[in-house]
Amino acid sequence: MKMYDFRNIDQCAYPIESKVQTIIDGINLDETINGFMTLAVYGRELVGRNIETSEFKKIQVSGKTRTYTSKNNVSAGYNSRFISSSIASREFTVKFVLMAKDEEDYFSKFEELNFYLDKEDVQIRFTDDINFYYLGTVTKVESPQEDNLQAICNISIEVSNPFKFRVDSEKINFNTRTKIIKDTNYPLKIEKIKIDLKTSGNKLILKNLTDGRRIIFDKNFAAGDFTIIDFNDWSIRGKGDENFYKYLDIHSQLEEFTISTYDEIETNLNCNVEIEYREVRL
Repeated sequence: MKMYDFRNIDQCAYPIESKVQTIIDGINLDETINGFMTLAVYGRELVGRNIETSEFKKIQVSGKTRTYTSKNNVSAGYNSRFISSSIASREFTVKFVLMAKDEEDYFSKFEELNFYLDKEDVQIRFTDDINFYYLGTVTKVESPQEDNLQAICNISIEVSNPFKFRVDSEKINFNTRTKIIKDTNYPLKIEKIKIDLKTSGNKLILKNLTDGRRIIFDKNFAAGDFTIIDFNDWSIRGKGDENFYKYLDIHSQLEEFTISTYDEIETNLNCNVEIEYREVRL
């Protein structure tokens, strides 16, 4: 029974060169898989918002206006009321061509491609925007035609966090107080904060004076002590690799702590502070 009618690749026209290449988890697919070529990438330009609404109608009863909310949000005669919104996730489509010389080479290259695509929540980069990366997961791959050694397919990538992040991190170093001068439209992604104490105290507070958010440690600190807050794995360590989470005050706002352009940051004790961050863009 004949299942595939493979044709010679020389019979098919294909692009001479690609203007963009796809990098997944550090692997450049165009350079790694012989015969793979990115043709186009869609979905990176604009992003929308998810809207939450409730449905209501006003009914006049005995001279008073009463508001009734719809339970199913579809009843006739109800008006819509805005509640909140959030930036929507993105879906990228990578259109590519995969060229093979024979049947064995054809399936071997798709096996190799499957191996590199089988990753969850990894860095996705494209060479036409090489300084930034997204975090995404491949959700589906379009099936190629079964009768051609030149397969043209689409890869779908779900990017749950719509923002992209600069590949190279930057650092801010200051003593006790500083003003963020990095010019950016969005809050910076904090990677790590290191605080070296130059004096003793029974409480250490790192505060964003602009928005009022604070990180507070209740501990008897001595000069020379330090703490390192890693925002990637949410670990907090001190001398001897001691877990400092136990010293975190209940009123701390660690997960909400951010820094943006022109924010003023201050510590209550004399400290040397280093903040490592990445620029964020939509």
